[in-house]
Amino acid sequence: MSGAQKNIVFACRIEDAAARARIQKLGNLIEVPEADSPEKIIEAAKEAQVLVVPYTAHALISSAVIDALPQLELIGSTYGGVRQNIDDLYALEKGLSVIHTGPTRIRPMAEYTLGLALSSLTQISNYHHYMKSGEAWPRMKFGRTRILHNRKIGVIGFGWIGRGIAELFGQFSDQVQIYSSHAREESLAELGFQKAATLKSLFSECEVIVLAGGYTPETHHMIRGEHFEAMADEALFINIARGKMVNEAEMIEVVEKRNIFLALDVFEEEPLDADSPLRSNDRCLLAPHRANAPIEFEQRWAFLAEELERFDRGEELMTALSSTRAKVMSES
Repeated sequence: MSGAQKNIVFACRIEDAAARARIQKLGNLIEVPEADSPEKIIEAAKEAQVLVVPYTAHALISSAVIDALPQLELIGSTYGGVRQNIDDLYALEKGLSVIHTGPTRIRPMAEYTLGLALSSLTQISNYHHYMKSGEAWPRMKFGRTRILHNRKIGVIGFGWIGRGIAELFGQFSDQVQIYSSHAREESLAELGFQKAATLKSLFSECEVIVLAGGYTPETHHMIRGEHFEAMADEALFINIARGKMVNEAEMIEVVEKRNIFLALDVFEEEPLDADSPLRSNDRCLLAPHRANAPIEFEQRWAFLAEELERFDRGEELMTALSSTRAKVMSES
């Protein structure tokens, strides 16, 4: 990006003054929060070399938008992924760099997942619920609880978030298995992890199982009733990825008859039905899709400034997508 002054368009406000100041040093910064449709994006970025957009639930940068902006060199997202509203594969075909803020989500997501695990294993959430809802002293309601230390842990997915979770949970146990189609056994071993032979073997062997992979058509309902049936008595399944990766009906069927535990931040349909059986089951810890709530997510602005500085210097970008990586990222 070095050389002549570049036009840098953000289709949002940069909510960090220090990050904005850093980006302004790289070129002509234009913030256009009203550019919330493909047509408005084309108008706002018609002279831009860099275009950064926020999360939107609808398509924002389509192939037609990319074709209409031939001067673009880089497309970025303030979100942890890009597939939600950017045609990333087409952008890569056209030779553009595509970046996101995924690394700023690693530690917040990992600690949130750890919180779900500890709260479920120790029954803290249930004790809190019953003490607030009428039982004066439910001290013996759940009997003996468990801690995380030395338990067999399984992590499904080994992208930015999956690796971060595995590394944090690895501080509690040296028995961490990874199920991933792209992580090599030798590489995992160097990090102190084991590669699971199969998805079903991970469910049968691990006491705490975390789903952290990306949602794509290939991973839709990848976890089904047979996997929950394979879980050991009192094993815990945590989902902080996407609800549609799990066949929820089959999961509910198993948890209603088996002594297994669930800690769920995401669901197949959101919001979760008011009459879902999950709501009345003490072995199910539920949260309303809030793994992205920690304030540390706002470090994304400083991270974008760092990425654009690297781009300006012609250095390798930390989150530059490849087509292979793009294809396994969540689409929603």
